Amino acid sequence: MGLAVLAFVACDKKNEPTALKITPAQAEVAVAATVQLTANLEVTWSSSNPDIAGVNDKGLVTGVAEGEATISAKAVKTNEVATCKITVTKGGVNPGEYTNPISVTDGSLADWDKLDPQYVFVAERPADAAYMGLKKVKVYADAYYINIQAEYDEEEIIDRTSVPFHCYFNTDNSDETGGGAGQWTDLNEDVLLEGFFFAAEEWDGDTPLDDGAPCAYEPDAFAWAGAVGAEDWAWEALTASAPFAFSQHVGNVVEIQLIRELVPVPTNAPWSADEFGVGFDIQQAWNSVGILPQVSPTDDNSAGKTVKLQVKIKK
Repeated sequence: MGLAVLAFVACDKKNEPTALKITPAQAEVAVAATVQLTANLEVTWSSSNPDIAGVNDKGLVTGVAEGEATISAKAVKTNEVATCKITVTKGGVNPGEYTNPISVTDGSLADWDKLDPQYVFVAERPADAAYMGLKKVKVYADAYYINIQAEYDEEEIIDRTSVPFHCYFNTDNSDETGGGAGQWTDLNEDVLLEGFFFAAEEWDGDTPLDDGAPCAYEPDAFAWAGAVGAEDWAWEALTASAPFAFSQHVGNVVEIQLIRELVPVPTNAPWSADEFGVGFDIQQAWNSVGILPQVSPTDDNSAGKTVKLQVKIKK
């Protein structure tokens, strides 16, 4: 009679779910400074109060204003959640020395007049521009913020149910990455921010119930996904309505403040420490009616295409 052999197979504990942990479990960070959180599992990140502390998809937390917030990490496979308590204090990377020169809550644009003019970069609409919707943009960037002032032409904005405003960034200041939609001669956009100046507050099916009111600029972010230097519309979502933008309307001017560290960028196109390029586009019924920078149209350049605005960062 043969012997029956019983084989006992031990469970492989390596395949068992691991308890989610994020490090550190609590942290203190100054306004405009950052702290990196890490997780032992693949997670998605969120903040209980983005107006106090924001977090990007890599777990990098940026202090926005004094106060407390809870950063949550949710495990992709198990839905387990772990949290980190963040306390945001005054100051910046150099405590007490950094003060943001631009306010987007004071109902005024006067603080722009106090900036060092060599770091305020301006694009104005030519009198014979091919696209008239944008009259002027100003950009001021420092180590922490990108400040944008965009003046639009109200006569060009007829239907305010949906008015997208786009910022196209050449984040790494290189032509070796990115592409574009063809509005500019340099097709090197790495990141597109798409938000709205106006939007209908109520909809009945596909019909807006009002003509749209000024709204906060809360853009979605997209990374260029096409071939380098291509004109195809090839973008893929990085994040939706991320807590990196603040804004206010002052008459027909929209003032936008971006926390540069929180604006998501593709891994192959990190933010340059010295300079970046940016172009702007405002649309009406999803058709471009304003593009800056522009030049006067010519026989060879009927759309008035030009290079993006080059912005040097104030250190």
